[in-house]
Amino acid sequence: MDVIGFEILKAVGRFFLHPLTYVMILVIFWYNLRRVKRERKDFHTRVYDVVSCVVSPLGISLIFTILVSAVTLLLGIHLQPGFLILMSLLWIVLIPFRNARWLSMTTIVSLGMLIVFFLPELTFQHPLVNSWLNDLETTSLLNVALLITVLLIAEAILVLIDGWKQTSPAIIKSKRGKLIGEHRASRFWFIPVFLIIPVGELTGAGWWPVLDIPGTFFGVVLLPFVLGFRLNVHAELPVLGVKRVGKQLLLVALGVIPLAIMSYFYPLVAVLIPAIVLIARELIFVLYHRKDKGQTSFFARRESGLRIVGVLPGSTAAKMGLEIGEIIVKTNGREVYSQRNFYDALQQNSAYCKLEVLDTNDELRFAQSSIFQGDHFQIGCLFVPDDEFGNLSYRGLRSSVVINQDRSELTEHEKENEGEEHREDEVVASDHEISKENVSSENDDTSPEDDDHASEGQSDQPLVSQEEVVDKEAFFKSAKDAYETGKPYGQAEGLTSFYDEFRKMKSERNKWRPKMEDDIEEEQEKKEYND
Repeated sequence: MDVIGFEILKAVGRFFLHPLTYVMILVIFWYNLRRVKRERKDFHTRVYDVVSCVVSPLGISLIFTILVSAVTLLLGIHLQPGFLILMSLLWIVLIPFRNARWLSMTTIVSLGMLIVFFLPELTFQHPLVNSWLNDLETTSLLNVALLITVLLIAEAILVLIDGWKQTSPAIIKSKRGKLIGEHRASRFWFIPVFLIIPVGELTGAGWWPVLDIPGTFFGVVLLPFVLGFRLNVHAELPVLGVKRVGKQLLLVALGVIPLAIMSYFYPLVAVLIPAIVLIARELIFVLYHRKDKGQTSFFARRESGLRIVGVLPGSTAAKMGLEIGEIIVKTNGREVYSQRNFYDALQQNSAYCKLEVLDTNDELRFAQSSIFQGDHFQIGCLFVPDDEFGNLSYRGLRSSVVINQDRSELTEHEKENEGEEHREDEVVASDHEISKENVSSENDDTSPEDDDHASEGQSDQPLVSQEEVVDKEAFFKSAKDAYETGKPYGQAEGLTSFYDEFRKMKSERNKWRPKMEDDIEEEQEKKEYND
């Protein structure tokens, strides 16, 4: 018993001394940092923080660590130290490709087995390299094939039950150049696995291990393993797409089990397992992506209502029970069809929000909640942008609402003026006809002097004074000129002067400081506002 405890302690020590342990952790953080950066670019906010995405899979990863390790130890799956080094090198080489699916140990172990099978006999002058090559030549293909089968089963189950969680919304362009939404399911499960190496102080017990281990004594090693998954979904709900792919992976895993059993009696059959796993896995994802891209986007813009692309955790929308894929039909009693319209409707009652929502089953329901200070300006809902310029920040959306309101008032006034001008033309025409009739019916004895006095009396009493017309039309004329030239006007002109003064003060304060990322973002928002 003391020997077993000592071997386990040595295995844990090897795990923390293994450099791949820390490389894997850093890569997982790096992947999530890139995700946060992309989300901020698309929506001006991140959906899930880096720490939560790294920590959330740890619970289920621990369960599968125990299950997978129990199977590998029970079967007695053992690998040579040289093959473990080959796996580490392959994992590091595939990091620049930035594909979580390729960094899964299911892919790494399969590639390593094919390399071992087709690797010719090589010799080097360095004795350490020669010992590693000798380990590769003596690696048991049966053990590697069984390990691939166990990892594939674990990966398929993890995709089914956990792969659809914390998917990341994104904004992409369709084939026609329109902005649409999609969800990217990218998940890492950090699963250290206990394996047997033919070096140590443990001995078999007659019934254990199931597989024969070369030599009399062997040891245990705890290796850092990662199972990865990546899928882009835009034609359906992400949970449906991920589960569909997970079921297909599970069918492939169940189909590989008979081959793994046959390889126990016919070792050459084991070579088919890594080839089938690599081809089947990639084929499943390629076919799904091709089919998904050929269909209409589920997260495209609608003529009526706003489809929710994402919901910020802990926001007002999350408390109201809003889910991805649902459609907001009305906000505070007003129909919505754009983010600008939705934001404007929320401002009607800044302390309370009442929504009419069409869920994914096409059933209408009501959701309502109080809005507190500091909550997200769109209550935590993420949507597809209104135009090709992308989503606007809080400041940009507020300015857009003000400008839209001013332009709407200007348009309505122009319509009223057109109607008044049309009516005035009709009145002038009718007056002209009446005057002609009066002239023809007048008495011939009327003197020219009387006609002159009458015309002078009419000209001295106009219906509307010229000053009143000028005062009434002054603002709208200036607004119309500004609208045609593309310059801000009305309330937007006040906002422009305020922002210009604010930026001038900030530039004077920071004129000796180099441009940072916030300054670049502010210039981009200024350009969007002016546009």
